[in-house]
Amino acid sequence: MPEIKNILDINRIRKSVGLEITDFDEELQELELAAINKLVLSGIKPSKISKEDTLITTTILAYIKSQFRFSDKDVALRFQDVFEENKNFMRSTSEYTLESSESDG
Repeated sequence: MPEIKNILDINRIRKSVGLEITDFDEELQELELAAINKLVLSGIKPSKISKEDTLITTTILAYIKSQFRFSDKDVALRFQDVFEENKNFMRSTSEYTLESSESDG
């Protein structure tokens, strides 16, 4: 498996979960890596995971929000549903599961 790397700016992640402090940066970045890893393991090509793709970034942020310290379980579950729905959509399309040369031919 290729090395998984963070793609999102930590300030963007912090803002998405309502933080301004840096105390949880390591945990947030680990959650981002876990989301990316789940996408790759579900069949999305690592080369398709980029910060320029809004479907990818919103999916990663939904995963982080679903896992990060929400006291309201309904909110966490809604974000988890968004992650799963987006992941399932992407894994059902050749745009995310095949390399560009594979999908062209």
